[in-house]
Amino acid sequence: MTREPRKFSIKTWKKGEFFKAGITIFLVGLALIICSYYISNFSVIRAGWQKINGILMPFYIGVIMAYLLCPIYNQVVAWMYKLIKTKAKTPKKALKFSRVIATVVAVVVMIAVLVGVVMLIIPNLYDSIVSLVDRLPVYFRQTEALIENGENSDNQIIQYIANNMDEFEKRVMNLFQEKVLPASSEIVTFISSRVVSTIKGVLNFFIAMIICVYVLNSKEKFIAQGRKLILAVFSKDRAEKLFELGRLTNTTFGGFISGKIIDSVIIGILCYILMTILSIPMAMLISVIIGITNIIPFFGPIIGAVPSALLLLIISPVAALKFIIMALALQTVDGNIIGPKILGKTTRLASFWVMFAIIVGGGLFGFPGMILGVPLFAVIYTYCSRGVNNSLKKKDIETNTLTYEDFSKYGIDKEEVFGKAAEPYGIAGPEKKTE
Repeated sequence: MTREPRKFSIKTWKKGEFFKAGITIFLVGLALIICSYYISNFSVIRAGWQKINGILMPFYIGVIMAYLLCPIYNQVVAWMYKLIKTKAKTPKKALKFSRVIATVVAVVVMIAVLVGVVMLIIPNLYDSIVSLVDRLPVYFRQTEALIENGENSDNQIIQYIANNMDEFEKRVMNLFQEKVLPASSEIVTFISSRVVSTIKGVLNFFIAMIICVYVLNSKEKFIAQGRKLILAVFSKDRAEKLFELGRLTNTTFGGFISGKIIDSVIIGILCYILMTILSIPMAMLISVIIGITNIIPFFGPIIGAVPSALLLLIISPVAALKFIIMALALQTVDGNIIGPKILGKTTRLASFWVMFAIIVGGGLFGFPGMILGVPLFAVIYTYCSRGVNNSLKKKDIETNTLTYEDFSKYGIDKEEVFGKAAEPYGIAGPEKKTE
């Protein structure tokens, strides 16, 4: 009995192993070509990417503002719609009016917060600079008197400064004449470019506000279009996994960012109250700095406390010492009580991975990367952990990490410390104790 040759068709060819292997080879080759081009033309690509980012910056800012204002907008829409749905001609008009009111409230809240922060920083910064300038002649006279008496002092450092003061003055004058004066044109160019950048930043902010309003009022439509696209391109199972990824990302980012903002506001207020009680100068300015930098996880308190302490050290060493002690106590309370209560288990990352995410995110994307790196890495970590645990479950292997930890080098029995959940694990499964 002879076997009939199988008829060739595009459908059967696509299901064949050669087609799949060819597609794989093509994609790998394309990826290698892109990587090679990127490495050889890194500077050109980076310059082009920076230009594109500069053009899209208003969109980035607008989307971020809309994301932060979304909870306020949603609550106002829900409240207004419930209030006027029976009074409006149609439910559609009630919804439209509710959106308008919610947009106005959200924009007013955003402008009020920005104006409030500026009004807190600028006057206090101005007063601090004026106070520092007024104190400078006193500091100079004290330093000059100390140096003049240095020859009769037993302090070798002061004697060295007094003996080399003339040489130091000559070097300062030479530096001013050789470096500062010739670079005056560059300084003027730099200042003018900063002014242009400031004007451009203000224009970008207004464009971002318009984009924010559009995103707030069209977010349901954008999400629906995204769902349609995903369902059209992927199978239902893969589409559902992508929807789950979106929900997890939204929960992680939303909980982390809103929680850090609330936590930072509380820390700023507590810092101002404590500094006022302790009679530490520049309480408002430093409290705003501490509150803003506290948004950055792990390193934020250090970034805000160090320059604040140095600024206080110029004015009063005693005030600087009191501030350092107060900041350490405040951050201890925040790290162990306030922060965990507000953030809960939003990221579920160990301190090591938090530090890793901040360093990598900050190195790649600067200040925004330091803030967003933690929730982004939390999403990646969650999916990696799920993948490992699902693979272990398919092999009928224990997924509890504690069972794999080894404390035998300390002479410690894990079951005595952690209970039966820490029963040591063998290749075939948890080891059974023999009587």
